Amino acid sequence: MKSSSETEKNFIKKGFYLINDIGWEEFSVEKLSTKENIPIEDLKDFFKCKYSIVDKFSRMVDKNIESKLKIEDFKDSSKKDILFELIMMRFDEMEEFKGSLAKILDASRNKPLLISIITKNVMNTMDFFLELSDSYNNYAFDVLKKNFLFLIYSITFKTWLSDNTEELSKTMAELDRLLSTAENFQQKVSSFLPI
Repeated sequence: MKSSSETEKNFIKKGFYLINDIGWEEFSVEKLSTKENIPIEDLKDFFKCKYSIVDKFSRMVDKNIESKLKIEDFKDSSKKDILFELIMMRFDEMEEFKGSLAKILDASRNKPLLISIITKNVMNTMDFFLELSDSYNNYAFDVLKKNFLFLIYSITFKTWLSDNTEELSKTMAELDRLLSTAENFQQKVSSFLPI
C-alpha cells in the first residue's frame, strides 16, 4: 500500500502531465479526476483547488533535493559554487516537467494569486539555499541576498525553459555569469560593512 506522501507525489506528477497536455487555463482538479479515474474526494484530500498543485509541486521538488543532499560534498566549495550546484539540482529535478512549468509561467502573467504562490515558494527555496551555503552574515545586507538570489533564479529559470543544449550549457553559463556578478557586487559592498 502506498504511503500518503507517495500518493501525493503520484497525483502531483499526473496533474503536471495533464497541465502539459491541456494548459493551465483548462486544467482543474475535476479534469484530473476524470482523466486519471481518481475519485474526486481522494484528490481533494491533497488539492483543495488547482492552485494547490503548484504549491505542492514546489515542496515536492525541494524534498527530493533534500533527500539527495550530502552536505559533506560542499565542505571545500565556495558559497557561489554551492549555490550554483543547488540551483542546478533544482532544474534537474524539474526537467521532466519543463513543458508544464512553461505553461504555468505563461498563464501567471495575469494571475496575481498564481504569481504569489510561485514567488512565495521560490523565495522559501532561495532562503534554504542561502542557509545551506552559509551565505548569511547577519549584516543588514543579508535581507537583500534572498531577493538577489530570487532574481538570479528567475532569470536563469527562463533561460532553462528554452535550453535544449547538451548538459544545459546555456543555463549553466547564465547562472555562473549572474552568480559571479552578484559575488563581485557583494565583495564591493562588504568592504564598507563592519566585520
